[in-house]
Amino acid sequence: MKLKIKKSYKKPSDTFLLMLVGRILENMKNNASFPNPTPTIAEVEKGHTDFQLALNVAGRKDRTLSSAKNDRKAELIGMLVKWDDFVTTTSNGDKTMLLSSGFDIAGIGNASQDLGTIDQLDVEIGPPGQAIARIKRVTGAKAYVFQCTPDPVTPNSQWINETSSDREAVFTNLNSIAKYWFRVIAIGKGKQKVISILVSRVIQ
Repeated sequence: MKLKIKKSYKKPSDTFLLMLVGRILENMKNNASFPNPTPTIAEVEKGHTDFQLALNVAGRKDRTLSSAKNDRKAELIGMLVKWDDFVTTTSNGDKTMLLSSGFDIAGIGNASQDLGTIDQLDVEIGPPGQAIARIKRVTGAKAYVFQCTPDPVTPNSQWINETSSDREAVFTNLNSIAKYWFRVIAIGKGKQKVISILVSRVIQ
């Protein structure tokens, strides 16, 4: 029996979709098994970023903003459907190729293919120009890459990286009275990665 991609991404929670697409993006970038996917890596990255930003704003309980968030979510799921078809056709049931895509595979226990999820990212504002980012331990993570970038977030944003085996990182020399966006990538064995949602803060 050929292995197949799980379809759970079609009706996911918001946080699960962000985590899953972040992981798939990290796995599909420079993946020689899946060259030139349609939509492109850049298009899916933009869809992922747009959904993260819409989700962050929709937390204010505004019906219009919530509807916009759901629109971005539907667009992102539509992109995954196309990548599902592309990966399935290209891999032709090859287990290693399927797993290298970052998609969840039916019939394989999550413990063998997934890192734990990043449920929450806390960002504390410190002295002027400083911020401290923290997360809870992620099951299976070997290291964490904490990132921040000035507002606005775009596919071309230049991220400041702080790699650590600890669950927190301190960012210094940030611009005062400026808005920054923060996220963290948990790295596991092999090429496994999961990415958090975006969190914004105004630096002192």
